Amino acid sequence: MTPPAAAIDSAARLGPILGRLGRTYQLEGALHCRVEGEQEAAALRRAERLVVDGHGSLPVRFVRAHGSGLVVAFQGFRSPERAQALVNATVRLEPGDRAAAALLRGARPALVGLPVSLDGAPFGHVDAVLEGAQTLLRVRAGGALHLVPAAAPYVSVHADEVALRDPPPGLLDDPDGA
Repeated sequence: MTPPAAAIDSAARLGPILGRLGRTYQLEGALHCRVEGEQEAAALRRAERLVVDGHGSLPVRFVRAHGSGLVVAFQGFRSPERAQALVNATVRLEPGDRAAAALLRGARPALVGLPVSLDGAPFGHVDAVLEGAQTLLRVRAGGALHLVPAAAPYVSVHADEVALRDPPPGLLDDPDGA
């Protein structure tokens, strides 16, 4: 089913997805943030405001490293109870934040056209990058197209290739069964 033109137009005006908010952190109203990748983490650290789906543009109080991820706190959400409203929301870069957007564009390699390897062997190439609830790589291999989550632990994006290591069974099966 094709989305209505208004939904497509609205999505085009949104900034790029940086990550998804997780559970609250300590008593200061901060939340864990699962970022899409290293470039998105760099842009998130630079942003002064972020668009949180369902809550609009929110000013950032702080972004801190925590373990292998980030913790984000927003103005107006200073308690865990208040911050709970943001759990599972998608975080996007504000479209007007040119400095953070330039950082994101400058650091991200051009993925379309990159070769894709599967466990070290040539597999196909990136046909398109699809933005949405999560960033997906559309991989063309032979005559088939496969959708691969860009932030999955089995995906490594390099300047000269996208490497897939031990993806889940069935992810790369031929959809036609051939």
